[in-house]
Amino acid sequence: MPLQPWMAFASSRLALIVTGYLALTLFPAHPVESWQGLAFPGNNWIDGWVRWDSFWYESIVDPHPSFIPAYLSNANFFPFYSWVSWMAALPFRAFLDLEHAFFIGALIVSSVSFLLGLTAVDRLTTKLAGTDVAARAVWLIAVFPFSFFLTAVYADALYFCLCAWSLTFAYERRWPLACALAAMASMTRIPGLALFPALGLEYLRQHPPSPRGFHLRQGYGGQVGGTGWSPWIKRAAVLIAILAIGPIVMGGYFYWRYDDPIAFLHARQLGWNRAVGIAGWARDFAYFFEPPIFACSGVADCIREFAPTRALLGASYLLLLPVTIALTVSAARTLGAGLTAWVLISVAMSLANGFDGIGRFTAVLFPVFIALAMLLRSRQVFVTVCVAWLPFLLLFFAQFARWRQVL
Repeated sequence: MPLQPWMAFASSRLALIVTGYLALTLFPAHPVESWQGLAFPGNNWIDGWVRWDSFWYESIVDPHPSFIPAYLSNANFFPFYSWVSWMAALPFRAFLDLEHAFFIGALIVSSVSFLLGLTAVDRLTTKLAGTDVAARAVWLIAVFPFSFFLTAVYADALYFCLCAWSLTFAYERRWPLACALAAMASMTRIPGLALFPALGLEYLRQHPPSPRGFHLRQGYGGQVGGTGWSPWIKRAAVLIAILAIGPIVMGGYFYWRYDDPIAFLHARQLGWNRAVGIAGWARDFAYFFEPPIFACSGVADCIREFAPTRALLGASYLLLLPVTIALTVSAARTLGAGLTAWVLISVAMSLANGFDGIGRFTAVLFPVFIALAMLLRSRQVFVTVCVAWLPFLLLFFAQFARWRQVL
């Protein structure tokens, strides 16, 4: 395995682990909802990684979950991350209950997935833009202010890994593997469906179809026989069938569990108030910039009080959207059709939800970081960006660990 992904992973995660411990020791967690609790009370080294959506992923495989409200449905969460974490947790069931074993298994899944995802980014970027750009891209992902989600008990790390390797294999023309991983990504998070058209565009770039979709076969006596499928269509049909496994499994799962093949959509709109368009943007703007914003007397007080961080999060989310699009478009020639389409379609899919959570959403869009790494050719400028990002990474994770609404 290349050295840069290991170094970026180890150094950034170590800084976050220490930050989480100090944050919970100096500023104890205070859950903001009555249903919220602490997964590992008294263990400040790991408890801060289990927050918010973590409990919903555990509830998918636990018939008696402890920390979720009855008025919301876990149909909002795709189950593949929970399934993988449940399997990783099996060895720990010998001495832990289901809940705690799941969280340990999920932390392992997230950490391993993040490291493997960084390795895929390094490999793909090296082919596209060289080793220097690859090293910078890996470090930019690791110190991005919202990259802590890629180690927490969230599905984002597994999703990042599956997408990175799917697109890497696609660019290496290993199409069955690329499509199989894309199918898994579509079972991990809703935006995984953005991989399907992205892979389709890349496939068309590599394998442009012939002018005719059929070829004529020569019959007996030199006469033209029946019409047969062309090899291009046969190959494409097989790959489409592989991709279709993801949506078919999800539809069957939701129908089996909730009697509704699109239960996730109804849960998002009715219970979770997501995918509501302009209303979501208005809601988020009112929340993030609610006055007073700087009602604190010093640095410690500003960390203890969430209002300044909340406003900073809102400004960051609003800035990330245009920057993500601009960076991707500027590097489209190097990124190619697949990577460019994946980012732009993913961004378009997110717009209906408002802008809360855009930081976590952007953390997995690795082509954006490749594009930024291509611009930061000066080592001094690159280091300056990383150093500037690091305090925000630590601050946002500290607030997340304290049960503040960093989503």
